[in-house]
Parts: sequence; C-alpha cells; structure tokens
Amino acid sequence: MTDSVSRTPVTGAWSARRPNSILRTVPTGTPFRTPNRRRFGPLGTSWRTPGTRLDSEISTSTPVSRAVRTRDIQEVTQRTELEEHNIMELTRKVWRVFRLTPLHNFCEKKSDLQHYSRSLSSHVAAESKRGTFIDTSEPGDATVGLFSGLDVGIEDHKAVLVDIRGKARNKEEEKVIGQAVLFSTDLEYNPLKPTLQSHFTYFSNMLVRGPETLSQTVQNWLEVQFDCKVVPQTFPSHELSFMAAMFTGFNEVHKPCELVYGVPSEVEGLSNIDYSTKAEDCLRLWNRIRESESDSFTSEEAQMFISGLEGHFYEIFNIKLNAMPLLTIGTSVAFVGRDGKLKLYTRSADNVLKVLRHLTDLALDQLKTF
Repeated sequence: MTDSVSRTPVTGAWSARRPNSILRTVPTGTPFRTPNRRRFGPLGTSWRTPGTRLDSEISTSTPVSRAVRTRDIQEVTQRTELEEHNIMELTRKVWRVFRLTPLHNFCEKKSDLQHYSRSLSSHVAAESKRGTFIDTSEPGDATVGLFSGLDVGIEDHKAVLVDIRGKARNKEEEKVIGQAVLFSTDLEYNPLKPTLQSHFTYFSNMLVRGPETLSQTVQNWLEVQFDCKVVPQTFPSHELSFMAAMFTGFNEVHKPCELVYGVPSEVEGLSNIDYSTKAEDCLRLWNRIRESESDSFTSEEAQMFISGLEGHFYEIFNIKLNAMPLLTIGTSVAFVGRDGKLKLYTRSADNVLKVLRHLTDLALDQLKTF
C-alpha cells in the first residue's frame, strides 16, 4: 500500500492538528526512550558538556571542550581527494552494521597490519578447506589496512578496511568479495580508562558486506585476534523513527521518504504497509516542527515528525500506523532496516559522516551492555 502525498499536503494535515493530539499513547507503537537527543550540528562539535551528560553515561576520560573540538575539526574537515573518495565509496552498497567492544593490542604500524593480513588470510584459507564457503565465491587473500576520511574528531582512531579478494566459481578474474570497515566517527569521549588506552583501541562500529559465511569468518577472526566481542546492531522502531526524522533534516530530496510497517499476523492477506511520501513534503513538515538552529535534535521533534506523517495516513486510510512496528525506513540519505542493514544514498560526504556519527553515538550508549 503506497500513498503519495500529492493529494493532501502533509504540512496542512500537521498544522490542523493540536500538538497534544499527536502524542503517542499506544504502548505497542514506536515510543522513544532516553537519551532523548542526538547531535545534529557540524561534525566535530558536541551539544553535550560534562554538566549535561546523561547519568547513564560515565566518561572515563577527560572531556574535550567544545572550543578545542571545533578548532580541531576545522583542520580535519579539509579533506584530501583520497579521503573524499573513501567516504563516498561507502555509498550505494548494502552493509550490515555491528558494534564492537575495544580491541586489545591493536596496532596501526604497517608491519602489524601486514601481520594481520597474513593471519586473516590463513584463517580464511582454513575455513575454505573445511568447506565453509560452499555457497559463495572462492575466497583468496585478505588485506587489512587503514582507511582515511572517517576520523573527524580528536578521540577518533583512523578507520580500518578489511578486503577479502576471491573469484566466482569457474572464473579466473579476482575481485573483492567481502569487505569490513571498522570505525568511530566523531566520538564524544573515549570510553576507556586512561590506564587502558595504551592497550585497547575503540572502534564503535563495523560495516560488513559480502556473503554471510565470509562475514562470520571475519567476525570470528576479530574476536580471537583482539579479544573483543562483535555484536549485530539492530534498530528498534523508535530508533528507526528517530533516524527517519533526523535524516530528513539533512536537506536532501532526491528520493522519497519510505516507511514500511509490519501488519499484525491476525490480518490475513497483508504483511506490510509501504508508506511513501515526497521528500519535499517531508522536509516542509520537518521545517515547521524544527524552528531552532540547535546542534541537537530531540526525541520530541522526531515524535512530532513521525506522528505528523502517521496522522496524515490515518486521515486518508483510517489505519493507525502507530500501533504497528516500523520495519524499515528509506530517505534520500539512507535506507535502514531493523535487522541492521544500511545503504547510504546521500550525495554528500558530510552527510555520510553524520550517519556514521549517529551509529557511533548509538554504539557508545550501548557499550555498557557488553
């Protein structure tokens, strides 16, 4: 089921409703939880200060002042052509998002990276001999190297790129059949105690693409090699709602906003509801809701945005979307699924980094759950 909002402008539907009439009350819908705001401003800045940090967030390193962070980012964001290319290489590909615990004894020296490449290649070869990759291409050598461009904050380590080359069955040409990118983008603070920072390296997230069996092999190798834990990142309905609103504010309108809701099993003959809205209408609604130029974006603003869209849908079809789980969101910036799938559509390198910063914030919040 698809609705194009050309019949009734979303902003008209929104302005006709009182703010308190759209507050979510259905417990099975998409409620928001703390932290109730996320960074929205320029890269390298933070809306949080030591005095405003949430009680559940315990910083174990010295907080960086906003002034210092801003000066630093002015230097970092003067990207080279290679860094710009690296950032945009992440777009138009389907990734699976993971979060990581800190890596033990990870070193960035060239000799160490070469050692990791040989170790991973041996691990992949051993798995291949066991018949692990029956349903995939024939894997070959792996390379582990640094990936510049994703480190924009003074607490960030340079990202790491893992490439596994191979060839399709009965073909001679070799190509990259699996990739992984380990990164932390614009970390607000280092979660490691100062006494541990010389022994551990924190990458908040990992993006992986390629056959699932090959992806699992890379995860296993990381856990054994660096004594860390790799956990699939999932996105509940409230986080998807937040991202749908937040990404709309990145001001790109080359793709419609698409929301997919899961229909209860009691309803026969219909499993999903696909709701498509013109990006220009979503941006107009977003601008009416968000009146400030604050560097933070709140859950209240996200709730008002998503409720405005759901209210418009209800007026047309008499169906309450807020009683159904949100499964996927698609915007001009990115597609995100509740199972952790991510595809970046943005045409802006800055917006790629802002998406990665949001993933970093989510992972940092959940680090205490390991």
